[in-house]
Amino acid sequence: MTEAESKELAKYREFVRTLSAKSDGRIFLNSDPQHAVIVFEQIFDQSQEIVRIFAGNLTRTVGNDPAYITALSDFVERGGTIKILLNNYNEDLARKSNLYKRLAYYKSMGKDIVVKKTTAKPYRTSDAEQKEIHFTVGDRKAYRIETNIESRTAECSMDSPEIASITADFFDQLFDREDSVEIDLLRLFEYDE
Repeated sequence: MTEAESKELAKYREFVRTLSAKSDGRIFLNSDPQHAVIVFEQIFDQSQEIVRIFAGNLTRTVGNDPAYITALSDFVERGGTIKILLNNYNEDLARKSNLYKRLAYYKSMGKDIVVKKTTAKPYRTSDAEQKEIHFTVGDRKAYRIETNIESRTAECSMDSPEIASITADFFDQLFDREDSVEIDLLRLFEYDE
């Protein structure tokens, strides 16, 4: 990473932190894995109760980023609940993932973590092309909705209770469906129950 890129990321990190600290509800765009991790870090940092994550498999760039794993861990250690719903789950990749190892460790400690898999391919109802989306919601306040899962382009807000609540409710509907099946994290890494 060049010095200019490093400065740009630091500036972006400060921008996102400021929005969160001031409960500024403006919508901003986000793209590429490095910028995504900055938003996820802030969502984990500002959330008090629950973070809901709908993703493909969380084993690629963002899910394996040490800063992402650290932010998630800090949230869990503060007593936060994690609910994850995956629509492209791959057990072999999960076994090699530091994120899944951490999730299994916390699960073995009795932390409130549930990871499920689904076949759902959600999209925005306003999108005529019905492009699949991924999203993360912190409490019912902050969100990041990835509107292009290939380029990782996303719409975000650190304080938008209306959109965050609608997105959280949608997540809960998918999460609670009969065809959303829990992944046994303890078995994945052979933890004793």
